[in-house]
Amino acid sequence: MIDFIENIELLEKMVWNFVLNPNADEDLLKPSNSEEYLDKKDLISKIKAKYFSNEDLQVTWKYATLYYKDHKKIPTKKELKVFLGLKNEEIDQLVLDEIYNYNLSDHNYSFLYKYVKAFVLLRGFNILLIDMLTTLKTTNVNPENIEQVIESVRNKMNDKLSINFENGKSGLNFLNPMHHIQISKEGCPSGFKFFDKTQGGGWNAKSLVVFQGRPKVGKSIVLGNIATRSFLAGNNTGVVTVELSEGKYMKRLGSNILGIETIKYDAFTNEKAMAMVQGKLKELKDSGKQYGELLIKEFATGGATAIDVENYFIRQEKEMNKKFTVIVVDYINLMRPITEQGGLYEKIKVISEELRGVAMRNKWCIITATQIKRDAIDDFDLGMDSVAESFGLIHTVDALYGLMRGPLESRMKIKLIANRDNGYEESYKFYDMKKDYMRLDESFGENSEYYSDDDSTNNMETELRDSYKNINSVKSDDIDSNNQEHTSTKLDDYTDLLSQI
Repeated sequence: MIDFIENIELLEKMVWNFVLNPNADEDLLKPSNSEEYLDKKDLISKIKAKYFSNEDLQVTWKYATLYYKDHKKIPTKKELKVFLGLKNEEIDQLVLDEIYNYNLSDHNYSFLYKYVKAFVLLRGFNILLIDMLTTLKTTNVNPENIEQVIESVRNKMNDKLSINFENGKSGLNFLNPMHHIQISKEGCPSGFKFFDKTQGGGWNAKSLVVFQGRPKVGKSIVLGNIATRSFLAGNNTGVVTVELSEGKYMKRLGSNILGIETIKYDAFTNEKAMAMVQGKLKELKDSGKQYGELLIKEFATGGATAIDVENYFIRQEKEMNKKFTVIVVDYINLMRPITEQGGLYEKIKVISEELRGVAMRNKWCIITATQIKRDAIDDFDLGMDSVAESFGLIHTVDALYGLMRGPLESRMKIKLIANRDNGYEESYKFYDMKKDYMRLDESFGENSEYYSDDDSTNNMETELRDSYKNINSVKSDDIDSNNQEHTSTKLDDYTDLLSQI
């Protein structure tokens, strides 16, 4: 372990040689995980000469990278010496020899990469802090502008620290047959047959899934059930609440998982009253089920950004030494974009893009919800045009589901509206809501589910619509005072069919 304070010169020399020593054995330094590999050109672009405290390292870095830019190759020691002379920079040969005097083969690639990355982030952070302090000292701060100043500093910090260390590969070559190999999805079981089927086996890593519905349709209940079933399926699951308190959310999830009515949770006001919960938790632990972790975090309404969510769960992963796979965010409309946006359209679009970026970087599946626009509240069926003020959301998410339920109904229809890779658009499933336990249970029976891509069911919608045509074939001139009851029955049948389509 290299101490960043006591051995800064050694660290700087290691970083310098890792990037600029052409004699480094590339095969010896080949990473075990190809995803962590960065080309030399990617590292060169991320490290600035001012990151080095040693003046000789600063000068040689500056001109070695200039040489690289001009000649598209890293210079040898001899070539660098000649190039320095051409630029009227004299470096003693002994000094140059000392710079190159670091044996990289003493460490593997993962070790070196970790320290190079840490060096870049640390130096960037140090310089950023100095710049921010300078800004604060030279800015006229007063009670009227303090919030704007802090917000400006925060946005600059987020921007400057968003350094991308993604794989630097050049992409795929169509003429290379090996580049046509399809990578299997990194999914995890959702605990729902419907979602597992429509998402190709479960929640996929690096993806953003959004549920849309009118106000009070039950978005939080759906998101809570997704969290509980994910947890019970063995996934480490995080829940972000920006509307309900942590305690209220815990009550909902506890009722669902432990089978304790929500009304009974109100009595859990002290340690003695928690005996029921303790007993239920013991039953769960003794059941032998392979459940995961379930963590709830509350953020202030309108105050949380995608970066806040990311930073919190990254810290939890380190502290718990466990990897999260599913992050549920309740819900997107109550979050704040990293940079302020003018209208609701831009706000939702930007937040969704930021959340998807977080999902991509951390290999999480992030699941959230949004409200439908006002003029779609009374729509019987939801579609792509129902997304609240933001059609751009459709082009960002990996999957979009619609939530439909009448104000007094306990039955909910969940419909797949858009799906980036897996198909099954227009598929749906009905669920029974048990509010005493904040639970969704699958509905069964005829027409309780429909999968558009299945041969066995792809004719269902056509059959239903044909039935409607038969019902509607009763002409008005056939209706008289003697067959009003018959007509009423037809209309009831019509209404029932609409609920199925």
